[in-house]
Amino acid sequence: MYDLLFKKIKEKLVCGFLRIKMVKNTKKLNKKKIIITISSILMLVILTSVVLTLNNAKAREGILGTNYAIDGNYYRVEFGGKEVGIVLKKEDFFNVLTDIQKELSEKHNLEIAIKQETVFEDIKLNNQQISSYEEIKDNIERDLLYNVYAYSVNINGEDFAFVESKETAQALLDKVKEPYMKLVDDSSNILNIEIVENVEIIKKDTSLSSIKDYETVLALLEKGTTETKVHVVESGENYWTIARSNKLTVEELIQANPDKNEKLIHPGDEINLIVPKPYLTVVTVEEKTYVKKTQFGKEVEYTSTLYKDQRQVKKKGVYGEVEVLAKVKKHNGIEIEEEILSQVVLSQPTAQIELQGTKPLPPLHGTGVFMRPTRGSFVSGFGMRWGRMHNGIDLASRTGTPIKAADGGVVTIAGWLGNYGLLVEIDHGGGWKTRYGHCSKIYVKVGQKVYKDKTIAAVGNTGNSTGPHVHFEVIKHGVPQNPLNYIDKEYK
Repeated sequence: MYDLLFKKIKEKLVCGFLRIKMVKNTKKLNKKKIIITISSILMLVILTSVVLTLNNAKAREGILGTNYAIDGNYYRVEFGGKEVGIVLKKEDFFNVLTDIQKELSEKHNLEIAIKQETVFEDIKLNNQQISSYEEIKDNIERDLLYNVYAYSVNINGEDFAFVESKETAQALLDKVKEPYMKLVDDSSNILNIEIVENVEIIKKDTSLSSIKDYETVLALLEKGTTETKVHVVESGENYWTIARSNKLTVEELIQANPDKNEKLIHPGDEINLIVPKPYLTVVTVEEKTYVKKTQFGKEVEYTSTLYKDQRQVKKKGVYGEVEVLAKVKKHNGIEIEEEILSQVVLSQPTAQIELQGTKPLPPLHGTGVFMRPTRGSFVSGFGMRWGRMHNGIDLASRTGTPIKAADGGVVTIAGWLGNYGLLVEIDHGGGWKTRYGHCSKIYVKVGQKVYKDKTIAAVGNTGNSTGPHVHFEVIKHGVPQNPLNYIDKEYK
């Protein structure tokens, strides 16, 4: 059809130019005829341009989307096992597929991996139409299956997680190493830092849903979970109290916060309570200089002023000091190996002198007279207090002050007992018992025989207590007595 149209236009153009030439050769120039002839030629030129433009547009698409029949060799296209159209050239189909890939790539900002296979079948068209660009595009998109190309953080041969770019994957590995770099102080020098596991960044096609964001993957790498649990430090708290209140060990708390110094925390600091189970092991090798204490020796002097089971320090020992240069290897911040490179002695240790008692032990039973169990201030008496009965007296003293057995007997309780906190109870025989509550430490055990004046515990603030003191009770046949009536007095 286009060839016939071009032929007619060509004939009209030739006739027009000949007419102009003939008019010019006449003696009487007819201006009106010249104008009409030139206008006709211009109209033919415009018509020619329009026809050529339409023809070129169809050629660019590579699709002969016409409504007329053509006989010849063509291709029936199957995509993913389903027929999607008929094309004149294979490139016509691939042009459509390329456009679809480009649109999807721009939508997801990722390279697209088409999953279906394409099969071309040679055919002869006879009174049939070839498919239009839009028809093929719609048919492809109807059942299109595709993946995207992303980057796998591959650990020991297994895909741990997919992220959108190689730069993101590398940034994750650098971030995993970062906390262990921060732990190095001025006295250390990092010689090497690396990851034990075989980690590769591999470009692979994967489903769009498998791609994770930076923060999610980082949490999985560092902690083995995306769960978060944070404690905000309050005044007076330290790693020991925080660990105890959250049923953790101090070591676990340190492991959960590799970027923090456990000795330097302040109110308002956030402490992570999730103990990490990292997928990667970061090895650091550092050269470190530090001062190490050397143990002092002990010298014993004997004295008859102390009982045989008593020992006191006459002169405290002094540790020596050595400056050490060492190569230290750590796994995730925990030291696993140390190589001493050199040592310089800064000071020698001084021996500690201790006094060992030689005096025979007193009877391990009641003498019949109770002594005051500790030194300190009397702060609360026996009787009604705050609307309820107070079954003993309170003697305030500094935490750690020795608590003595008021008389000899057998230890029947040595441990935690409700509001008493840490408690020692001694049975003195004859139905008499004494109790010592709110202790910070206990030095005896149940069943042990103790003598009068033996140190059995230390003053503390455990249990229901308003400050460091010892709660002292005297009990006769199960009934609490006023201790002030029996201290330094016979009770038998």
